[in-house]
Amino acid sequence: MSSGRLSRSQIELVLRRAAELEAGRSSEGPTPDSESLSEGDLVRLGEEAGLSQASLQLALSDLRRGSLVEREPDALERAIGARELVVSRDIPGPPGPVQRAVDRFLREQLMTVRRHHGQRVEWERARGLWPGLARSLDFARRYSFGPVTRVETVVAPSGPASTMVTFRIDLGELRRDRLLRACLRAGAAFSIFGLGGAMVMPGFGMPDVVALLGGGALAGGLAALERRRFEENRSSVALAPERFLDFLALELGRKRPEPVLPPTPGAADPT
Repeated sequence: MSSGRLSRSQIELVLRRAAELEAGRSSEGPTPDSESLSEGDLVRLGEEAGLSQASLQLALSDLRRGSLVEREPDALERAIGARELVVSRDIPGPPGPVQRAVDRFLREQLMTVRRHHGQRVEWERARGLWPGLARSLDFARRYSFGPVTRVETVVAPSGPASTMVTFRIDLGELRRDRLLRACLRAGAAFSIFGLGGAMVMPGFGMPDVVALLGGGALAGGLAALERRRFEENRSSVALAPERFLDFLALELGRKRPEPVLPPTPGAADPT
């Protein structure tokens, strides 16, 4: 266990991640009063809150690998949503077979390796005539990573017989597209119904105020619609790696060899 001290926000990230691992859903962990704690103190605090030591250790491993990012949301994230999507799961089995399965899954999603850093691999969208045609004709929705520009995967051992898999998915291009649509549609709605309605009425009075307010409300509604569509796209993209990790955990769990118990001393020989 490292003796390095963690900041308050890092403590909250680790406790939140440990709660997700423990309960299988998003949950807020307890927030300590101190501004910093050692990792050992944090583990003791989490155990007092009812979290298992295994979940806390996995959450700390996520923090060390960079899967838990300490940052404030920017203006674009507050306006339309986060550009990055993180999916992480603990898989039974050694890193070798898990890494091969992850590579096969991403290649099936028409991604190619950009850079290889050992346990961490950078992927980017495959370019060319065939990948572009396959995405455009994907009526069966086989390629859930169609709007994805880049993916970073981390496959690292998390225990003696388990491996932690983390997908960091970049949706920057999709977010820019949704933001541009929101600006254009909101601007057009306000110009036509707000400014246009105000210009129809001579002078400036209550009808002009109503027209401007109505145009602003319509523009806000269209912007909110694009934000909701972006969140739906994020959920659709996240579903693919989540299903893959569920299937991989089930498949490798079945292939796990049963432990061979040593013979009991004094037991009769069946032969």
